[in-house]
Amino acid sequence: MSKKTTEIIIETNNDYVIAVKENQKELYHQIRVNMLERDPVSIDYTAEKNKGRIEERAVFVYDNLKDINEGWKGLKTIIQVERKTQTPKQKKRSHETAYYISSLQDDASEFNSGIRGHWHIENTLHWTKDVVFKEDASKIKTGQAPENLSVIKNWVMTAFRINKYTSMTQAIRGVANDIKLMIKILE
Repeated sequence: MSKKTTEIIIETNNDYVIAVKENQKELYHQIRVNMLERDPVSIDYTAEKNKGRIEERAVFVYDNLKDINEGWKGLKTIIQVERKTQTPKQKKRSHETAYYISSLQDDASEFNSGIRGHWHIENTLHWTKDVVFKEDASKIKTGQAPENLSVIKNWVMTAFRINKYTSMTQAIRGVANDIKLMIKILE
């Protein structure tokens, strides 16, 4: 995301939580420096077991914005998310750290919940589009066709979810040969 995007978000009376990647060298470096200079203003720890995997998350919120470019409009907080996962049966462990900037002044538990929720939605959406709708295997690559097809797939998924389908695969199989049900879902 760019500084211009944050300006548009703030000008339209909205807020943002934006991931900061290592390729944003100046911002990424300054965030890490600022975190070393002061203690976090809020901390949240969670641990849960899901599908045989143990996940621990620690979220730290900082309000030290010293030397961060003022072009990041509305910036109020820096968020650090430490995520550790362990799969006991396979003895696999992973550890990752992510950084975010935000125009919000929420506490760490709010950021933890929001970031985790967004991550879940993104993964679910992309997995469904890639695996169920075979988006990556599509031969449609020119003009506006890929974007148009993606929009149609999003509409289809939304229509299925509104109609209480939890499995896109089952929804497609159940509706594909039933024109009356298809029309009912689209109404």
